Amino acid sequence: MFVGLHDIGWASMEHAYGSAEEVPALLLWALGSPDAKERRKAFDRFYGAVHHQGSVHPSTAAALPFLFELAPDGATSDRAAVVALVVSIGRESLDRGFEDDGTEIEYYPPMDCTQAVAFLRERCEEFAELARDPDPDVRLTAIPGLGLFLYDAGRAAAVLRERLATERGIAARLLIVEAAATLALRMPTASHQVMHWLAGLAADPVQGPETRLAALVQRARCAPDEIGEDVIQAAVGLLRESTARQRPKRSGDGPEGDGTPGEPIGQRPVTKWSVQADADLLTSVVATGDLVATSSPQRPRTFQQQ
Repeated sequence: MFVGLHDIGWASMEHAYGSAEEVPALLLWALGSPDAKERRKAFDRFYGAVHHQGSVHPSTAAALPFLFELAPDGATSDRAAVVALVVSIGRESLDRGFEDDGTEIEYYPPMDCTQAVAFLRERCEEFAELARDPDPDVRLTAIPGLGLFLYDAGRAAAVLRERLATERGIAARLLIVEAAATLALRMPTASHQVMHWLAGLAADPVQGPETRLAALVQRARCAPDEIGEDVIQAAVGLLRESTARQRPKRSGDGPEGDGTPGEPIGQRPVTKWSVQADADLLTSVVATGDLVATSSPQRPRTFQQQ
């Protein structure tokens, strides 16, 4: 593991607060420490210096392959937090160095962002495997990357459809639908098939109302000029249906529902998170100005507590 880590001139690189010579220690020891407090400190330091406020320094891009090496390793503690960090670096690299359609900005593209995105695109199939990981927290943090890093539009759409057919947890399903919209916005070649798929999901009575509402809103995110009274009415109806069909959580239910046979796919018990998610979805439909569709509230980085 970490072949070539010490061949990199970390001391000649910088992060937000000076020399990046500490990065090997963060990667090699702190992020993999058995002590949860030490891991938390390491993640905080990485976000605070190497990936400060979303910045992508040469040291950030150079660290990405080693973070990616940690992510699928079962011996790594807090794998979900590692994947979340990888996704954050990739997302910021795309935002800072690329146009909305995924092409590099024309004048002086940031080389560190280009390097990070190129690496993630090369590893896109391995990233897709993280979205199938047995650990549900790893899957949740990896799913957004399916809409960001898979560069073959048909392959990306197929992986998203496969994941939606497999996942039963509502949090994962909302993230999959959101990732599909991100894919459509990032890759015009995927727009038609994704929009068609989202329209089908929104109208499919087999799906739970939450999934249908997410599909409706994310399709509107892709085509805000098509938002009309029918979209608003459909969103309100699905929100009411979701609220009416929610039930008190039973003993033995998991945090995302128990997947009882016969229940609509994506149905889940009432939680503070679920109510907020529905409210956010509806708000995004009726928002004026720029449409910002968020299928779930921001979640903090995941750390295992000991």
